[in-house]
Amino acid sequence: MSAIKAVQTEKDKQAIAWLGEIYLTQAVQALIKNASYEELGGLFYSHAIGDWGLIPEDDKLSNIEALKNNGRVMSSYLFAGVKIWIITEANRERTTALLPSEY
Repeated sequence: MSAIKAVQTEKDKQAIAWLGEIYLTQAVQALIKNASYEELGGLFYSHAIGDWGLIPEDDKLSNIEALKNNGRVMSSYLFAGVKIWIITEANRERTTALLPSEY
Protein backbone atom coordinates (compact mmCIF):
# COMPACT_ATOMS: atom_id res chain seq x y z
CA MET A 1 0.00 0.00 0.00
CA SER A 2 1.33 3.42 -0.92
CA ALA A 3 2.40 5.86 1.77
CA ILE A 4 1.33 8.71 -0.48
CA LYS A 5 -2.42 8.12 -0.31
CA ALA A 6 -2.95 11.57 1.22
CA VAL A 7 -1.56 13.39 -1.81
CA GLN A 8 -4.52 14.45 -3.92
CA THR A 9 -3.94 17.57 -6.02
CA GLU A 10 -1.98 17.80 -9.25
CA LYS A 11 0.36 20.29 -7.57
CA ASP A 12 0.98 17.74 -4.80
CA LYS A 13 1.65 15.01 -7.35
CA GLN A 14 4.19 17.23 -9.13
CA ALA A 15 5.89 18.05 -5.83
CA ILE A 16 6.49 14.39 -5.03
CA ALA A 17 7.29 13.16 -8.55
CA TRP A 18 11.05 13.45 -8.00
CA LEU A 19 10.93 10.95 -5.12
CA GLY A 20 10.73 7.94 -7.45
CA GLU A 21 9.30 4.71 -6.04
CA ILE A 22 8.26 4.85 -2.38
CA TYR A 23 9.46 2.13 -0.01
CA LEU A 24 8.79 1.43 3.66
CA THR A 25 10.85 -0.92 5.77
CA GLN A 26 8.99 -3.50 7.81
CA ALA A 27 9.77 -1.55 10.98
CA VAL A 28 8.12 1.59 9.59
CA GLN A 29 5.16 -0.46 8.36
CA ALA A 30 4.74 -1.78 11.90
CA LEU A 31 4.52 1.79 13.22
CA ILE A 32 1.45 2.46 11.08
CA LYS A 33 -0.63 0.58 13.66
CA ASN A 34 -0.09 3.61 15.93
CA ALA A 35 -0.45 6.26 13.21
CA SER A 36 -1.69 6.22 9.61
CA TYR A 37 -0.64 6.07 5.98
CA GLU A 38 -1.97 9.61 5.63
CA GLU A 39 0.35 10.89 8.36
CA LEU A 40 3.29 9.10 6.77
CA GLY A 41 2.28 10.44 3.37
CA GLY A 42 2.41 13.93 4.84
CA LEU A 43 6.01 13.32 5.91
CA PHE A 44 6.94 12.19 2.39
CA TYR A 45 5.31 15.36 1.09
CA SER A 46 7.26 17.49 3.59
CA HIS A 47 10.45 15.76 2.44
CA ALA A 48 9.58 16.47 -1.20
CA ILE A 49 9.00 20.19 -0.67
CA GLY A 50 12.19 20.74 1.35
CA ASP A 51 10.87 20.62 4.92
CA TRP A 52 13.45 18.09 6.11
CA GLY A 53 12.24 17.95 9.68
CA LEU A 54 14.63 17.30 12.52
CA ILE A 55 17.96 17.19 10.68
CA PRO A 56 20.74 19.59 11.73
CA GLU A 57 21.42 22.77 9.77
CA ASP A 58 24.57 21.34 8.13
CA ASP A 59 22.55 18.40 6.81
CA LYS A 60 19.96 20.82 5.41
CA LEU A 61 22.76 22.59 3.55
CA SER A 62 23.97 19.20 2.30
CA ASN A 63 20.44 18.49 1.02
CA ILE A 64 20.40 21.77 -0.89
CA GLU A 65 23.70 20.84 -2.53
CA ALA A 66 22.40 17.33 -3.20
CA LEU A 67 19.40 18.74 -5.06
CA LYS A 68 21.74 20.78 -7.27
CA ASN A 69 24.25 17.97 -7.82
CA ASN A 70 22.10 14.82 -7.86
CA GLY A 71 23.08 13.64 -4.40
CA ARG A 72 21.19 11.74 -1.72
CA VAL A 73 18.54 13.75 0.19
CA MET A 74 17.68 12.89 3.79
CA SER A 75 14.98 13.96 6.25
CA SER A 76 14.23 13.00 9.84
CA TYR A 77 10.83 13.09 11.53
CA LEU A 78 8.91 11.68 14.45
CA PHE A 79 6.30 9.18 13.29
CA ALA A 80 4.09 7.41 15.82
CA GLY A 81 6.48 8.73 18.49
CA VAL A 82 9.52 7.13 16.84
CA LYS A 83 12.31 8.84 14.91
CA ILE A 84 12.35 7.82 11.24
CA TRP A 85 14.50 8.84 8.32
CA ILE A 86 13.30 9.41 4.78
CA ILE A 87 16.05 9.09 2.20
CA THR A 88 15.86 9.74 -1.54
CA GLU A 89 18.64 8.03 -3.44
CA ALA A 90 20.95 10.11 -5.61
CA ASN A 91 19.54 8.59 -8.81
CA ARG A 92 16.00 9.62 -7.69
CA GLU A 93 14.67 6.13 -8.41
CA ARG A 94 13.64 5.39 -4.81
CA THR A 95 12.74 7.07 -1.55
CA THR A 96 12.68 4.95 1.59
CA ALA A 97 11.28 5.49 5.07
CA LEU A 98 13.31 3.61 7.67
CA LEU A 99 14.45 3.64 11.25
CA PRO A 100 17.94 5.06 11.85
CA SER A 101 18.98 1.66 13.21
CA GLU A 102 18.16 0.12 9.80
CA TYR A 103 20.59 2.31 7.86
